[in-house]
Amino acid sequence: MATVSPSSIVIGTYRSLAKLVCRLPEKQQSGAWRELREGYRKHADETSPDRIATLIEEAGKKIAFLRIVTPKAPTNQTGVSRWVYRSSGEKDANGKATLRKSRQVLSNFDGNNLDPCSVSRHNSHLKRMGFVNNLHAKGLF
Repeated sequence: MATVSPSSIVIGTYRSLAKLVCRLPEKQQSGAWRELREGYRKHADETSPDRIATLIEEAGKKIAFLRIVTPKAPTNQTGVSRWVYRSSGEKDANGKATLRKSRQVLSNFDGNNLDPCSVSRHNSHLKRMGFVNNLHAKGLF
């Protein structure tokens, strides 16, 4: 089993923290970026494996905290807008629906009957599993 070098772990924690800082609100981003860069640059000369392990552990705690605090979606989205394109090619910002062109019916299933595709699939599964008939359950008569 290959061991992971401490430098790759440090780079991974830095990348994780950078992604989480990007998702912070803009007011908090500048201070968080400064703290992130200064923190990693201050300890760039560390060579002791024990000290590196404690620093990685501290970075893991900060990652866990920022995962809780940061919003999931980017903050620059103000809301969802719906665009409906008319047949003439112009778009309607109000989102009023237009009629769709009718298409060829692929199945005669309408909710009141059995879907023929599902029935044939069911029968093929029964054959595959060995349930050919139910004569064993009927008895002699």
